[in-house]
Amino acid sequence: MKMIKFLILTTFLSSGLARAEDYSIRKVSADLSKPPQITADYWQNVPELKVDLLAQMMVKPKPAKVLTESVKVQIVHDGKYMAFRMRWADKEKSEAGKLGEFSDSVALEFPVLDNANPPPIFMGYKDNPVHLFHWRAQYQYDAEHGKKGIKDIYPNLSADMYPNEFVNRGSLRPATEAELETFSHGKAAGNPQSSLKKALDEIMAEGFGSSVVREDIDSAARGEWKDGEWTVVISRALKRPNGSVLEVGKSAAFGIAVWQGGQDEVASRKSITMQWQPFKIEVK
Repeated sequence: MKMIKFLILTTFLSSGLARAEDYSIRKVSADLSKPPQITADYWQNVPELKVDLLAQMMVKPKPAKVLTESVKVQIVHDGKYMAFRMRWADKEKSEAGKLGEFSDSVALEFPVLDNANPPPIFMGYKDNPVHLFHWRAQYQYDAEHGKKGIKDIYPNLSADMYPNEFVNRGSLRPATEAELETFSHGKAAGNPQSSLKKALDEIMAEGFGSSVVREDIDSAARGEWKDGEWTVVISRALKRPNGSVLEVGKSAAFGIAVWQGGQDEVASRKSITMQWQPFKIEVK
C-alpha cells in the first residue's frame, strides 16, 4: 500500500502542466525594463490567477503546516520583458536582522530546456535545470537603506572587541571597507549572499541542494507590505542567456514559492506550487 501511494504521489508531482487551459498574458504599452511599478495603470483590468500552494513535503526540514494557502497573480509583458504582480496574506512584515530572524520572500521558477515539457517542479534535475527569481524583503531593505550593521540590529550594544564599533572611538580612525570585511566571514569566503543585493537573486538549479546564484541579472523586484498583505512585482527579461527563454506567441509555465519569515520559514520550510502553472504570451 505504501508503494502504491508513493507511485501515485510521484506521478502527480512530476506530471507536466497543472491545468488544461492556458492563462493568456497580454501585451502592455509600457517599458517593463524600468523599476517595477506596483500600482501602475497597466495592472488595471488584468485578470488575476489564483495559484494554490501547499507546504513543501519533499525535503527536511518540512513546514508543520501551510502558512500561505494561495497567491493571486497578474502577468503582463511588453515584448521584451515580463512582469508578475503577486499578492498574498502575511500578518507581519519580516525583514530579518538578528540571528534566528528570517525574511519574507517569494520566488518564481521557470524551466530552461523545454517549456512544453518541463522537469519536475522541485528544482529540476541534473542536465534539466530550472531558473529562479528570488525576492526577499531583507534584500529590498538592504538596497534602500544599506545592510544592517551591529548598531542597527542591537542599538544598545556596547562593543569592546571590534575597533569600528567602539562607543567612544577616541583618536581611532574609522575602519575601511576592506578592514570591515575582515570581520565578515561570509564576504571573506566569497559567499554571494553576503553582498549587497538589488532586491532579488537569479538562481540556477539542477535538483535539491544545487542552487547557484548568477552574477549577471536582467531582472528587478519591488515589494510593499500593507494591511496584512504583501504585494510584490518581479520583472524579468523574456530571453535570458544560459537561462529560461520565454517567446511571444508561445506557451510556457512557472512555479511559485513563498516564505513567511516571521513564522520561521526559511530554505525548505515554505509553501509551494505542486505543479507547473501554464500560460501563453499574447502577440498583442
